[in-house]
Amino acid sequence: MVHFQVIQNLSDKLGVRYVELNFVICQCLALLCSYIFRWFFKPTKVSATTRHAVQLVVGFLLAILAFNMGLFHVLIDATVCYIMMLTIDPHLAQYYVFAFSMSYMSAVHIYHQSLELGVYNLDYIGPLMILTMKLSSLSWSIHDGCARDEDKLTDQQKKMIVRKVPNPLEFYSFIFNVPGLLVGPVCYFTHYTEFIDGTNFMHSVKNEKGEEVMVYKEPSSVRAVTGKLLFTVMSALVLMLVVPRFPIWGNVDDDFINNGSFLYKIGFLMVSIEVAKSKYFFAWVWADAINNAAGIGFNGYDKHGKPKWDGVTNIRIWNFETATSLKVLVDNWNVTGSTWLRHVCYDRVPFQKQLITFVLSAVWHGFYMGYFITFLSASLFVTAAKKVRINLRHHFQSSVGLSRFYDVLTWACTHLCLAYFIAPFTFLRWDPCIKYFNSLYWFLHILAIAALFLPGRRRTKPPSEETSKRPEVLNHNLPPHISESFNGSLQFEDKKER
Repeated sequence: MVHFQVIQNLSDKLGVRYVELNFVICQCLALLCSYIFRWFFKPTKVSATTRHAVQLVVGFLLAILAFNMGLFHVLIDATVCYIMMLTIDPHLAQYYVFAFSMSYMSAVHIYHQSLELGVYNLDYIGPLMILTMKLSSLSWSIHDGCARDEDKLTDQQKKMIVRKVPNPLEFYSFIFNVPGLLVGPVCYFTHYTEFIDGTNFMHSVKNEKGEEVMVYKEPSSVRAVTGKLLFTVMSALVLMLVVPRFPIWGNVDDDFINNGSFLYKIGFLMVSIEVAKSKYFFAWVWADAINNAAGIGFNGYDKHGKPKWDGVTNIRIWNFETATSLKVLVDNWNVTGSTWLRHVCYDRVPFQKQLITFVLSAVWHGFYMGYFITFLSASLFVTAAKKVRINLRHHFQSSVGLSRFYDVLTWACTHLCLAYFIAPFTFLRWDPCIKYFNSLYWFLHILAIAALFLPGRRRTKPPSEETSKRPEVLNHNLPPHISESFNGSLQFEDKKER
């Protein structure tokens, strides 16, 4: 087709890959379409049916440009799963949908891997991964709404519950909605229908009679979108200018391994991983801006009365960069992906929840050994970090200074661990992964395995029958010297007993 040839010629002149230029063009179009949709197709002006239809038509046209022949994979996967949702009992449909969508995506992964095409998640493979999240999460949400007692659902399952199978227009609108088409973030079906209906902007106020009424108030997202677009530009500059100076592959360069000291290797690893994050910041923050431009992601108001636009997001950068534990770090990276993993796996499997969830995450990414090494290592380090925290943290809580020191120490260790186990995610194949860990003597793996032998719970002296009857709920968090004066003779008697 003519437009594909035009983009190919332009990419050759600019010296960039076709998929990269095509991605940028499609995201620019998605941003423009999102603003137009919000300006001219507000829920107060048109019906929900019209909004669904517009999202479907525009999204489908954008998918033709973005995916080329890969669009057929999206259509086949989505349509087969939709038929399953319509025809199979909701007690069982989620298993069939999950199995088919994961298998179809995995077959595409294996096909590309067998041809040694590398990782091109900017074409249709990335959107196919997102589609798997949409289809499997929707099927589980229908199962929760039609086949389970709501009292037995988790809070997240209650928020994502769907009471019936959507009609074809609703379903394909959800699949092809413009803001989340290319790199997410995934706006799950319940939240998507709230966006279409406009209920995400409804809130209660009191009228002149003192009665509470629901009103529609749509806050501006200009500030949020502008800030995220500026951050996207900065990330692009880092990606183009800084990343080539600190390539992750430099960590397995023979000259670097043979001549670099251990501390130099650690320093280069930390820097190379840190700047490499700009690739994800660039794509994900831009995608967040596109969603906000359309009206997706509104999350109420902060304490200053300013609207928050982080309700649907790929990454919470501040929380991620300041994380002092691997759990917090993981929870704030690919946020909607973490939601999906919890919704379809972690809260569903009866045993080894963490390990199975990390394995599922590896399979979702593909079948390169680097993915499995990364996620299995992550599971090991998360478990080891919990053991270390249980056994060490209480030693650093006696003063504010020690507590702050502990925070800084755990922050440094957390990001060192991340850099250490995430590098194979880029190396992909077995040989460079082993070469990389050999150069660092597997030192964090050794420490993590050793940490597994630490006690699982810190032993505490059980309270006596008398002290357990005290109203300690009033002051159990107070410092000892204040607690003594507050409790008077009771505290003194406790000391004599000890």
